Amino acid sequence: MRDSKFTYWLFYVLFLLVVIISVFFEKKLLIYTKPLVSISLLILYVKHVEKIDLFFVISIFLILTTDIFIYIDFLKYYDIIAVLITLFYFFCILSLKKYIIRADIVLSKLASPPVIISVILIGYLIFSITELVLPKIRDSVGAIVMIVISLVGFSGVSFFIYVADRYEKSIYLFVAACCTLFVDALLAINELYYYNRVFTTLINIAEIAGVYFFTSFFIETKEITNRSTEKEYF
Repeated sequence: MRDSKFTYWLFYVLFLLVVIISVFFEKKLLIYTKPLVSISLLILYVKHVEKIDLFFVISIFLILTTDIFIYIDFLKYYDIIAVLITLFYFFCILSLKKYIIRADIVLSKLASPPVIISVILIGYLIFSITELVLPKIRDSVGAIVMIVISLVGFSGVSFFIYVADRYEKSIYLFVAACCTLFVDALLAINELYYYNRVFTTLINIAEIAGVYFFTSFFIETKEITNRSTEKEYF
């Protein structure tokens, strides 16, 4: 029990440290402190899950590495960052694969008004941000496409699991997906269009919160109802 509390307190303290640095100090210091938050979440995950998913572990190391490159020089290493972010979303999707069941794929759910409105809003957001920052990364159109496809894929899978309502705490995935959309949009603006310390703080809070809720889903989720054992998983 004491170890359990320690892992959470370690995360909270490091989270607070990152916020303090974002507000009061040079963002270069985040190169050294931000990865510690990812490590604390990995410790939290390992301590509290019954079976460790390698895909999830890889995704944490990918976001850890991405954060380092972002705060070294975002523009210089943009192509590397794009590949790392794409791989991060890819492995996140793989870690969620077992929570998607063929029986849950119902066209009426996928074509419901909330889903359609969400798709339109996300599409508009992506288009607007891309149009805004494209002059700075005109030679990296392929990288932009990779990020967009992987982001939409992760958000789509997270929203689908939430809408299917088969697992407890699926709202955590919805929150995580919203956080990633917010972070990717604001990060591009902050690093390529208009830098603001407040934006840096908000980005870090949203990113850490998103990864925390994503991690918490695996720790806390359980199937809501008893289903037939004859399930076809992807």
